[in-house]
Amino acid sequence: MNDRHEPQVVMAAVRHDPGAAPGQTTVIRVLSMLPAHWVCVPVADQDSFELRVRPHGAEDAEAVSARVAAVFKDPALRGWRRTG
Repeated sequence: MNDRHEPQVVMAAVRHDPGAAPGQTTVIRVLSMLPAHWVCVPVADQDSFELRVRPHGAEDAEAVSARVAAVFKDPALRGWRRTG
């Protein structure tokens, strides 16, 4: 992730349901729903996670944000709320 000219999206989320999967598990689920060619750097703890996403190719930051927002509609992320 050395090229500063590529768009980057920082996604953050918090667990609002204590019965939901922990952040470490949830961030893996999120990663599995994103394109494999994107460079992603996750940081997670029990109740929150942050994911820095940098796609390769022609995708801009707006397209990346839209794709990430769609991930949060998946039932696997029930109990989590996007904060960034």
